[in-house]
Amino acid sequence: MNSNVDRGLESRRGFLGVIGGVSAMTGIALLSSCKDDVVGAENVPAPTATSTTAVSVPPTYTATDTDRLNFALQLHYLVASFLQVGLNGSALAANLTTGSGTLGQVSGGRRVTFSDQKLLAILREVTNTTTARVAFLRKTLGNAVTAQPAISIAGGQNSAFQAFSVPTSTTAPTSFYDPYASENDFLLAAVGLSAVLTSAMDELAWNMATSTRTYFGPLTAGIAATDSALRNVLFTRASVETTPANGQPTLFTRASRMASARNPFDGPGNRDQDIGSRGTSPNIGITDGANWVAIRRSPEQALGILYTSVLSVSSGGFFPAGINGIIKYSGANS
Repeated sequence: MNSNVDRGLESRRGFLGVIGGVSAMTGIALLSSCKDDVVGAENVPAPTATSTTAVSVPPTYTATDTDRLNFALQLHYLVASFLQVGLNGSALAANLTTGSGTLGQVSGGRRVTFSDQKLLAILREVTNTTTARVAFLRKTLGNAVTAQPAISIAGGQNSAFQAFSVPTSTTAPTSFYDPYASENDFLLAAVGLSAVLTSAMDELAWNMATSTRTYFGPLTAGIAATDSALRNVLFTRASVETTPANGQPTLFTRASRMASARNPFDGPGNRDQDIGSRGTSPNIGITDGANWVAIRRSPEQALGILYTSVLSVSSGGFFPAGINGIIKYSGANS
């Protein structure tokens, strides 16, 4: 196990101490306009259903708990790679990516410049924890582990992050989302990916056999805690934000628009939610609003967002060549 994983396993109490001081964070970096010609905002092929063959409904399959664990691992490869590149400039170590299926590389992204040391400490803890979960899932799967697929974490025009983060509009945009342009841009993207991961893991846990839940349940609870921490940090930064430069939207507005952009990809209903509004109206835990039950997404709904397609396809978006394992199609979520 590499040093990042070791640190992720050993620093729980330090993370909680930092979270306790989140409300005192100041010095918010102003939002910057994100152009498609900046480094790391690559103009990549449009992540739409045209990149793969669409089917009317996803093929049926019978998943075992091993299949569900491998699906969880595939999603963790994406989130961990994004966090590792943003904080460290490089993706996962090679010994955390091998397995059955097609081994792919991570393309796009770059290291983010952080001036807020408290934010950096929190994100480093989240990164180390997510990487540690990759190692845990791989160890649990043993010889059944699947390889990391090809992953695109580029920003900019036609990227998955652009579709994932900006509602469809009849007006052609003049600038494009670069999640590596600033601390706030990176945090917004991390919150979005975390929301998809958390809801998908909740659904997987619901379908696990009782024996598997003995360790998968606590793992899911830890993921939910990480998601809440990220949303808490974003809400705190948005609450103390000064007027954005050049008439740009506030963080609250951007978070709301990004949640709205993700919602159509997983079908009817609001499974993604904003972070609340300024003052005393946070929306930290994403629940159904009626029974305070955590929002769940089926694998097909989660892949609709990550493939950035409302059609049933087997690749696209963040996974240009699809994922490994029998769970690989998005749903017909239109």
